[in-house]
Amino acid sequence: CMSFKKMKIKAYLLIFSCILISSSCKKKYTELDNYEIISAVLNSELGKETDLENGSYWIDESKEYNSLLFLNHTYLNEFDLQMIQSRLNNEYYPEFHEFDIDDFKKGREWNIKNIKNYNRFKLVVKTDQPIKSPFIGLFQISSISYNQTSDKAIVFCSFLCAGSGDCGGSMIYYLTRKLKWEVEKVETLEVY
Repeated sequence: CMSFKKMKIKAYLLIFSCILISSSCKKKYTELDNYEIISAVLNSELGKETDLENGSYWIDESKEYNSLLFLNHTYLNEFDLQMIQSRLNNEYYPEFHEFDIDDFKKGREWNIKNIKNYNRFKLVVKTDQPIKSPFIGLFQISSISYNQTSDKAIVFCSFLCAGSGDCGGSMIYYLTRKLKWEVEKVETLEVY
């Protein structure tokens, strides 16, 4: 009877240890997660049926826009990094505290062919084209920062309007993974 109690205690300790170890392991995101997040952000910002629904009140309605220039690298300037850092440290944005500014300093290139679930505008990689019709504007997405369990993410984006590029803005998107990645909150950092 005594050895059965010891075995039972050992079994409980083993189960408890396994639960503790598995819960402390960081879940890893995949490259698919990155592109699902990009699609969610694009659909949130410029994915609706009409330009007015997308909040694009600034557009010239006499022109038809069918493409979006996409800056395929994630390199951010120092000013953008400072704006992100101020949000990460700000007491009014506690949901951002678990993310790291170093994630936004990572450089990489996005492959627009891997963005599968965005169909509103044709994506065109920005090389030396001017930001004018038929392009609705220029969109940049930073590297993505994930929380410890990889079920929340934030990403910095900037947008320049078509024409001279004299309007636009920058935002931080806060996403959570449910059945798929969903935008929960958008914080505007700058409007120009």
